Amino acid sequence: MNGLHELQRDFSAFVWAGKTGLGERIVPNGFEPEQRLAIYRNNTLIGLTQALRDVYPVIEKLVGERFFHRLGRDYIRRYPPNTGCLQTFGDRFADFLAASGDVCGQPYLPDTARLEWLRHEAYFESDRAGIDAASLADVPPERYGGLRFELHPSVRLLASRYPVRRIWEFHRENPAEDGRLDLDAEGGCRLVIFRLGWEVETAPLDSDGYRFLTGLQAGLTLSEAASGVLPNNPDFDLAALLRFCLSRSLFSEYF
Repeated sequence: MNGLHELQRDFSAFVWAGKTGLGERIVPNGFEPEQRLAIYRNNTLIGLTQALRDVYPVIEKLVGERFFHRLGRDYIRRYPPNTGCLQTFGDRFADFLAASGDVCGQPYLPDTARLEWLRHEAYFESDRAGIDAASLADVPPERYGGLRFELHPSVRLLASRYPVRRIWEFHRENPAEDGRLDLDAEGGCRLVIFRLGWEVETAPLDSDGYRFLTGLQAGLTLSEAASGVLPNNPDFDLAALLRFCLSRSLFSEYF
């Protein structure tokens, strides 16, 4: 086996899993080899844990700094980064929380983490000019039903049985309090997350609006997406939803 490759493999095993046996291959330089390795490993874990904190500040407030630190270390051991770009690190944290069970008696943690990750993704997503109502002025009305709309790259959709938008907003502004939120009274939510300029916004949707946008995201035509809603709700205000989407540049193209 290539000596460098073997050393790199063993060094990675030490950083992520604490496996020893490298000391004899590390040259002392003011510190014993074990000390030098421990410093590097500790700095790496501190940096990655801070990267998780940056993406999931509300989760940290919900579980507390110490417990988040423990969660972060467990996550890093299970899902070490596979790229040098920290922008993508932490993408499985919500699933990790879900697999951990009812963490701290807060079953809404995974979906709250999903919201924080989707906001993170939306911020770093590629940019593209959105279309507005004026862009559709030359389209004959008889063609409207057959149009397909491509959602802006930053758009994300999230449905949860918990009021994660309210949880996120509340704990972002009230880091030490959680007793005012009645989860049963609040109920679930459906959200559209998008970047407008350089600000990420999270807007609520009703069930029909969520179903309609999910249909467009799947490639349905305007008529097909609407037909998935209107039979059950003839009062569905499609025009109002389209005005909202166009005013927020949620569509980047139509064809």
